[in-house]
Amino acid sequence: MNPLLRALKVTLHQLRRRHRRRLPFLSPPLERRRPRIQAEDYAARHSIEHTLDRKAELRRLALTRPEAAARYHELLTYELEGLREVALVLQSTTGGRDLQECMAESRSEIERLEIEVEWCANFLRSWPPSPTV
Repeated sequence: MNPLLRALKVTLHQLRRRHRRRLPFLSPPLERRRPRIQAEDYAARHSIEHTLDRKAELRRLALTRPEAAARYHELLTYELEGLREVALVLQSTTGGRDLQECMAESRSEIERLEIEVEWCANFLRSWPPSPTV
């Protein structure tokens, strides 16, 4: 067989085989977005961890510094408003047992946050603290 035809035959045979590496535009949409989703997930977790650390620090400082107590109250109020909005949206969705458990957790968290906001508001109203003997 002519070397040119043999080379053409080998090339066609290689093109007919499945590629080991899939081309990105041929993969499913979710698979194409996976790196971006992972990056967003990492950023969200980092942001949540930072917020929780800041909240804990403000809670600790609130007892001695009025500006920290005011910022802590503001942060708690934002968190409570956001959680109430989430609970409202959850009520309008359909779901099974997991949804009911999530709604129950949301209600208990709202109650806990309401108590914390009230404590912080009372603390701010009574500032400066009365001297202890």
